[in-house]
Amino acid sequence: MQAQPSQLRIAYGADPCTQMRLTWQVAMPTESPQVEYGTTPQLGMQALAQRRTYSHETGAIYSALLTNLQPNTRYYYRVGSPQGGFSRAYTFHTPRRGPHNFIFTAFADHGTTPLSVRNTRNVLAHNPTFHFIVGDLSYANGRQPVWDVYERQLEVLSARVPTMVCLGNHENERIGYRAALARFPMPDPDHYFYQFSLGNALFVAFNSNEPDDTEQLRWLERTLQDAQRNRSYRWRIAFMHHPPYSSTARRGNNARIIQTFVPLLERYRVDLVIMGHNHNYERFYPMRGGQAVVRSGTRYPQGKGVVYVICGGGGVSLYDLMPEPTPTTAKRERTYCYLKVRVPASGALQVEAYRIDNSLIERFEIVQLPP
Repeated sequence: MQAQPSQLRIAYGADPCTQMRLTWQVAMPTESPQVEYGTTPQLGMQALAQRRTYSHETGAIYSALLTNLQPNTRYYYRVGSPQGGFSRAYTFHTPRRGPHNFIFTAFADHGTTPLSVRNTRNVLAHNPTFHFIVGDLSYANGRQPVWDVYERQLEVLSARVPTMVCLGNHENERIGYRAALARFPMPDPDHYFYQFSLGNALFVAFNSNEPDDTEQLRWLERTLQDAQRNRSYRWRIAFMHHPPYSSTARRGNNARIIQTFVPLLERYRVDLVIMGHNHNYERFYPMRGGQAVVRSGTRYPQGKGVVYVICGGGGVSLYDLMPEPTPTTAKRERTYCYLKVRVPASGALQVEAYRIDNSLIERFEIVQLPP
């Protein structure tokens, strides 16, 4: 009997309400890899899995896409094979269709420290609809067994809550992005940029390591342009690893990001951009053209400017801040952190930032304009 499957992860397919992608790893390849699932503990349905390979892999990675799921429904599942054995049973809940209130959580720069483990459990306690890791996941840096350590520690969250990611600079290993793409397939499993919608919000994630990727830039502009025309999207939220603006010591503003991505985010009126890379917390007033359009308060009108939030205190380490904040910095702190975002059916988008001890750093709102 082979070792049981481990490193379970669930993530949305193209339609979060009806599709879920399940990924896991076993020590050796097995026949008939599959997911057994259903709306009761008796399961009753099966989906075959496909192997995802890359050089220097540490085991056999399998992934299966469940389709035709029912929205707003709890599913039970286990993964594995009759020959090699199955995992324990877990559950997930598909989102409901249409506008509704929900929360998601996020952080970046995670790692494998005891604080990383603690922050994973912090966000799980909020029972988010999904969690987003905004780049720099394991810090394997080419040491592939570190990915196994990381994904085993993450499983307490990722086996239960759809865990979405974008790529950071530490995902670009000696073999490129192959390990991250194989281990963390997203709605488009062979690309590092993608979108998904939930409720009345559109979410876009892209790879800020590649600001000169013309295919990615064309995709981003087309996606945001379509979203602006679609009146069902009341909120537009983006995830990228590198922040354009910063008061982190020895880093400061990123001119290339400002030149490439910021004009698109502003032109198509993205409401909120969540980032990492700097291992601290920093939030900026609504920005347009490199300037803050509002310079006080914590309640901002939608559409006036883009609100950028750095939450790079996922657990791996902390960076020092410059002695003085930038003129556009609304709040900053050298601390481990995570975000909790409330996406409403109507009313204001609410963002809460927490320290790793679950004390509140700050709360701010983006006030929805009439349709």
